[in-house]
Amino acid sequence: MRIGAHVSTAGGPLKAFERAAAVGAEAIQLFISAPQQWKAPAISAEVVAAFNDARQQAAVPVFFHGVYLINLASQDEALAPRSVDSLASYLDFGARMGVEGTIFHVGSHLGRGMDEACVAQVSRLLKQVLDRSPAESKLILECNAGQGGCIGGTFTELGLLIREAGGDPRLAVCIDTCHAFAMGYDIRTNEGCAAVMAEFERDIGLERLVAVHANDSKQPLGGLRDRHENIGDGHIGLDGFAAVMRHKAFAAVPFLLEVPGLSGAGPDIENVMRLKAIRAGIGLPPA
Repeated sequence: MRIGAHVSTAGGPLKAFERAAAVGAEAIQLFISAPQQWKAPAISAEVVAAFNDARQQAAVPVFFHGVYLINLASQDEALAPRSVDSLASYLDFGARMGVEGTIFHVGSHLGRGMDEACVAQVSRLLKQVLDRSPAESKLILECNAGQGGCIGGTFTELGLLIREAGGDPRLAVCIDTCHAFAMGYDIRTNEGCAAVMAEFERDIGLERLVAVHANDSKQPLGGLRDRHENIGDGHIGLDGFAAVMRHKAFAAVPFLLEVPGLSGAGPDIENVMRLKAIRAGIGLPPA
């Protein structure tokens, strides 16, 4: 089990490895373009080659995170195609740079509901992204906290979208612990986590679980709010993360921190060490 973090790429993608090492991260998540803009990544062949060299030397799994503007459920004639273009671009760079896949938020139905038309649109666009992408690229749907009309808050919804998109093995899932907790998935005990993961296995399949966003929650169980907290300082707590990490479904899945950090500057060595201490305390081997 690897303990990693989302890191800044200010100054270029290669900076991710230096910053990950500084906080003791054993896995990396990063943006390769501004997360609040549609502008496509601009990465030269030289940077791609250097990134691959650095990735191989670091020997850590790397994930991209898609931009926040993506909405595969949008009825805007410009927004949905832009979302497909952005994801296809990320998956293309992902294949060239040897990353595990691109994690992204599916989007929001904006009040129209998860009706037949919405499911059909999202699944069709998922297939479009995959059709335009290299065969080794994984498209990783992240569960959300259920705010507004966000899609994919439940494992049932994620599983439905994957099946309707043809069940392509390149479609995978990232569980965000804060988001799942906000949706009412009580992962704070061994028994609760077992029940949650039994539901995941039934609706999605454990083979599709490829990453965890490890975040405590500022909001109580079922709060339907995406409010990340530092590990052990929120409503999930240290015992909750121990329960998650004990479950066999997570044994080989990287944990990627997206917490605010003690100084408010994002994932830090203190939060990484808290998860590593839990790992050691329950007898799990380090990466």
